[in-house]
Amino acid sequence: MSKDTAILRAMEKIAKKSGYSVRWDKGLFQGGSCTLEGNKLIVLNRHHPTEVHLGILARTLKDVPLQEISLQKEMRQRIESIIQRYSSE
Repeated sequence: MSKDTAILRAMEKIAKKSGYSVRWDKGLFQGGSCTLEGNKLIVLNRHHPTEVHLGILARTLKDVPLQEISLQKEMRQRIESIIQRYSSE
């Protein structure tokens, strides 16, 4: 598993722990997060590269308090860096 894939999986777990459902689908859509019938949802397009998925997750998780989630120090630093990079766009 590549480093980006490991980070993607960790961010997906954080999203799920934060109350989001994560849906992977194919189609002609960008992906993103929304609330559907009261449920928090993140939709990721399977055809997009990992970098796009990381950006969507980072923008969604920017307000999640990561210090309350159990992560290895190095993984937490990587995720915080990605969130900071994408939330400033």
